[in-house]
Formats: sequence, C-alpha cells, structure tokens
Amino acid sequence: MSPLPKIKTTNRVLETRHDLIEKGYRPIPCKGKIPIGFIGWQHCAATHDIVDVWETSHPDNRNTGILTGEVVAIDVDITRPDLAEAIAAMVRELPGGANAPMRVGKAPKALFLFRTTEPREKIITAWFNIDGTDQRIEVMGTGQQVIVDGIHPDTGQPYIWTPASLRPVSELPLIDWASLERFLQDVEALLEPHGKKKPAPVKRKAANDNTGDNFFRRVNQAALDDLASWVPALNLPKTARAGEGYRAVAEWRGVRNANLSFHPEGITDWGSGEVHTAIDVVHKCGQADGVTSAAEWLCTRLGKDKESLGWVDKGAALLPSPKVIEALVAKRKSSEPINPFDPKQAGGLIGDVAEWILDTSRRRTPEFAVMAALAFLSAFYGRRVIGPTSLGVNLYLAGIAGPGFGKEAPQARILQLFEDAKLPFLIGPGEVTSASAIEKELRKKPTMLMLWDEFGEVMQSVNAGGSGNWTATIRKLMLEVFSKATSVWRGKEHASKETTAEPVYAPSLSIMGMSTPTTFYGGLSEANLTDGFIARLIFVSPKDRPKRSNPADDGLSTPASLLKAVADAEEQFKWPAGFNAKGAWRTAGARPQFARVGWANAEAEAAWLAIEDWQDAEIERDESRDGIVGRTAEHVVKLATLRALSRNPETPSVSVEDVAWARALAMASIDAVDSGILQHMSGSQFEAVCKAIITALRDNGGEMFRAALLRRRGVSKADERTFDGAVRRLQESGHIEKTDGRKMTLTAAGWGK
Repeated sequence: MSPLPKIKTTNRVLETRHDLIEKGYRPIPCKGKIPIGFIGWQHCAATHDIVDVWETSHPDNRNTGILTGEVVAIDVDITRPDLAEAIAAMVRELPGGANAPMRVGKAPKALFLFRTTEPREKIITAWFNIDGTDQRIEVMGTGQQVIVDGIHPDTGQPYIWTPASLRPVSELPLIDWASLERFLQDVEALLEPHGKKKPAPVKRKAANDNTGDNFFRRVNQAALDDLASWVPALNLPKTARAGEGYRAVAEWRGVRNANLSFHPEGITDWGSGEVHTAIDVVHKCGQADGVTSAAEWLCTRLGKDKESLGWVDKGAALLPSPKVIEALVAKRKSSEPINPFDPKQAGGLIGDVAEWILDTSRRRTPEFAVMAALAFLSAFYGRRVIGPTSLGVNLYLAGIAGPGFGKEAPQARILQLFEDAKLPFLIGPGEVTSASAIEKELRKKPTMLMLWDEFGEVMQSVNAGGSGNWTATIRKLMLEVFSKATSVWRGKEHASKETTAEPVYAPSLSIMGMSTPTTFYGGLSEANLTDGFIARLIFVSPKDRPKRSNPADDGLSTPASLLKAVADAEEQFKWPAGFNAKGAWRTAGARPQFARVGWANAEAEAAWLAIEDWQDAEIERDESRDGIVGRTAEHVVKLATLRALSRNPETPSVSVEDVAWARALAMASIDAVDSGILQHMSGSQFEAVCKAIITALRDNGGEMFRAALLRRRGVSKADERTFDGAVRRLQESGHIEKTDGRKMTLTAAGWGK
C-alpha cells in the first residue's frame, strides 16, 4: 500500500519572511509592534533557516518587522488628518519621494520607505503637543525596526501598503541625509503654529549596551578578546572549539543543536538569529543574578580588576538625575522618603479630604483615601484648569486590593462630599454597559467623575469579545476621551449625516474604579498592555491590610470645616476673564476657557523634564514598556497640578515639591501594575513558573542554588522579572524559605505537608 501524499500547508507569515529576505530586507518576528522575547534583534541578519526556527522559538510573534539602516523609514506619526496629509505631500516632494512605498496602519498616520548608502542613527523633530497629544516625525535608522506585515494592535486590521507589494531594497528610492534634515526642519515649521513645541529627548543607553564607551562595553569587548578564559567555564552542552572561537548549545532555549557561536567578532545564536553580549550569555547560563554580577564574573575569569575597565562604585538612582535630586533635597524639610499616601505630605484640600475619609472609616487605608481625594479634585477642577504642559487634570484611577482593605468607604465619602458641597452635577453614573451610555452623560455633564465599584468586572466584559458585546465599546471610548480634555470629541460616528452628533468640547472624564487583583488583572488581555489602556491608568494598591477601628463619626454628613474648605477653594479660584467662562464650564457644546497653572520656577520644570527623559529612555531601552510607562510624565504633571491647586487655589504654581510628590505616586503605580500583571494576569506564565520552581526543588531534595534552578525545565525560559516575582510570591506564601536569594529551600508547606 503506497503512503498517502503529504498535505501541503500554507504559512503566509513564513512565506512573507522568506520573500523579504529574497528582496534584501532583514526581517524580525514581532508581537504587535515589538520583537518580544528576541534578544539582540538590532543585529540580526536573518537567513531562510533562521526564519524557519522562529516558528518554534517565537511562535506568538506573528507580525513581521524589518531592520532599518540601509532602509530608511519616515514615520509620519501625526493624528490630525490635515497635518498628516500635508506632511505626506512633503515626503512625496523629496528626491524619489513620489515612488516611495507607503504603509498605513492607523490612519491618518503613515510611513514611507527609502534607502541610503550611508546608514546612520535616527533623526527626529521636536515634540509638538497637538490636540492634547505629543506628536513628532521620525526618520528611522540603525538600531530600529518597523512593522511591514501583520495586524495593527490598535485597529485589529492588516497593515496596508501602496503599492500592495514591497519592491526589493535595491529598487527603493535613494535619499541623502541632508535632504532628510531639511525635510524635518520644514516639518517643524509646519507644525509649530499648531502645538506647543518641546525639545526632542536626549537618547540614553542601557547599562548592558555594546556601544559607546562604558564599563559594561569594555567588559564585553575584553571577553570577546579572550574567549578561552571564560567560555568553557559556562559548562554549556557540546562546548567545542570552532575556528577562532567556540560552538555550544544555547541551553536556555531548550534546544540540542550547537547553534551558539562564540567568535572574536561577536556571539550569535544561529538557530534563532539572536545576537548576544558576553554579559547576556553569562546571565542566561545562570552564572550570575544580574547584569552587574555577570560583569563581575567575567572580570574574575579574565583576571582583570573591575576598576581597570572603568568600574565606578556608585549607586545609580533610577529617577531623577543627580542634579534634580539635589534640587529636590534642597527644597525638602526632611530627609525622610516621600510617602504620597500620607495626607499630611499631600497637604491642602487633598489632605483635608483624605483625613476625613480616614477618620470615618473602619478600615483606615491611606492609599485609598488620597486616591479618593484626587478623584474629587480632578472633577472639581476638570474642564477649567490646564497644567504647565497644557494638559487637563482628568484622571483614571484604579484601586486594587483584596477583601478587608476598606474599598467602600472612600467612594461613599466622595459621593457624600459632592452632594453636601452642592456639586452633584459632577457625579457620573456608577454603572454603564456601553460607550453610548457614557457619551450621553458627557453631553449632559462634560466634566464628571464616574465611580465604578467593580471595575475589574467591567474590564472582563470589555475584553470578552463577541458581536453583541456592547461593553467592548467602553474601552475605545476611554482611550479616546482621555486625551481630549483640552480639545474636541465628536463621540460615536453615525452612518446618517442627519444624526451626526454635535461636538463635545474638552470633555473631562475622570474615573475611580475599585477591584480585587484577581478580577481586575484576570480581565485584562495582552492587547491592553500595548494599546495604551494600562498606561492611562494610575494604580493604587495598598500592601498592608489595615486594622479595624471604631470611628466616632460614621461619615454620613460632611463636616462644616471641610465644606468651608471646598467653598473657599471655589471662591478663590480665578476664572479666566473671557465672556461667560463659568457658564461654559458646564455646557458641553461651548468651548471652555482654561486657567493655566504654570511652573513655580525653572527647577520645577527641570524636575519634571527629568521624569519625561526617564520615560523616553525606559521605552528606548525596552519598547514593550511603552504600554505601562508611556504616560508617566503626563500623570506626574497632572498630579502635581492638582496638588498645587489643593495647597493654593488662589495663585497656584507647580513647585519642585509638587513634582517630587507626584513622581512618588506615579512610581508606586508602576510598581503596583508590574507586580499585579506578573502575579494575577490571565495567560501570564507566572503561575507556571511558580509551579516549576516547586517541582524542581522537590526533585532535587528541597534545595537548589539559584543559578542551577534557572536552568531547569519550566524556569529557564522565564525572564528575570517573572522569576524574581515568583520567588517573592513563594516566599510570602511560605512555600520556600526567605533567604538572600542565592539558595532556595523548600518549607514544609512547599513539600505539601
């Protein structure tokens, strides 16, 4: 009996990548817009064999990018249609621009491809705040990639090329950098009348970078110069001499073939196409706990003193820069760390509201008290105040905690305060099932606060999918409205011109939602981590369960002193001098007039710019962080503006202290969401890593060193952040002993006893 013929299957993604190689491009496997899990992608020279391996090494990365360098991409990242169209016309006027392929993922944004004989790093315009959003034009060069095939993470639709098929690199129009620099100058001149200009950030390099001249770069180079001193000591399977270097198995990838090449010119995994530094490899092999310890291990093997390679023993603060730290310390009265959830450190009306909430709660949770006070002020000052960077003060606040943390009282007190202060028109609906319901309320109340008791359940419904899922429209509305607090929003698009809705000018929607960690993070999808939704939220997650108390005041009425403080804030607020400014405040169809809160001095602005620089550098270091930290600077300036108004409603200005307090709150939010995603998000590998650690320890008699554990099945593919989070969880749950982290030991609970 003759065998059945093999069924030929079509893999369009794989075919696209092979075709790109044939046309001279250097493809990269991406998830959304990012080469997730692909180390050294900036140096990958993909072959046909390598792209085949990606089907198993990076199966979830179904979008395809190409490296820029010889290929130059002009990214027109502008959301206003008329400006985007004008800039696209300017691109067409460049040498060869009429024939440049154009990609559209989320109109009116567009991207154009050229080629150059002199690859160099990117050049960019300054930022311009247009319609409440920072926007710029970027000419992408070496060390970057652009998506050429796949599904856009925001629209859910394929990227579209004109013409439909990419031509070979050799047929792309040739462009020179002088023309591109003049083009960017012309673009800045076009954009300047339409938005406030901000200088482009200075590019920062990550510590473990193999470019530039620093300690880590010198260690990496010294390691390549003397491979024999350290490669055999890695104890990688099948390590053997090969020419001027070595071949070995990249054990952490779970493969058996000796595809890892160590050569004086570099370290390449020819199986996946990933390019590594020596420090990367030492860390992945489990010889070190981090970048610094990996560098120290290499120095020991190489017989070199750290100091001879430029090591400076200093603590590197993450935020802000040393100069700004000095400014902050000089302004502070105490050397104690800033606690943004201490009502006294918040001060002003924020502190007064938070103190009242705490005084009347059985579960005294300062984090939720301060969050509720901020929610009140964001609605109170919404649509009539802008901060130093022309942003409104609307906030999306998410309180995340389990039972027994007193989530109910802060919401109840804020509702009471709005009623007693005769401000019920600032209260939005507590339950909605669609975007249309929120839009209807915004047309009646263009500035309002929505209190969602079960925010996590809403998110589960939003991401549930299905054609009849009206709650899914809520996410789209929340994404849109967040950035429209100083511009115009037209609401839902209607098919009939007769029913086209009137615009809502500067809608200021603030949200204060409460949820448990499992419900909220379980309701998130991976798309939420890249679509900007998470970045728009400020997370408040108390760590210590509050003790029960027996307050004398039940909080059923607002104290006269607090009502007077609210009334004083309203009376002292200086409305803009324009006609009917106060009347326009509550009318959706009228353009409101904003009172601007400026910087107190240059030091305050420098403190905030340091945070914006950190944000840009963090995203430059790891593009996947954009979905979490991408609006940190925006949050900080909003929070700082509200604190300034809270402490001096008559003549507010944002000080260094305001920025430092707001920064501390924003950093606490990032820590909370990082931890929550790792421990609770559905589909994450966190629980699997926890189980793998327990299994490995049991199989090894209950004890293992960290380096050995990192090589075990189920653990080796986890990134360091996931692994460390899993260890902390198991320590806190009592399954492994709390140690210095180098050696893991099971407890009785870990043995299941």
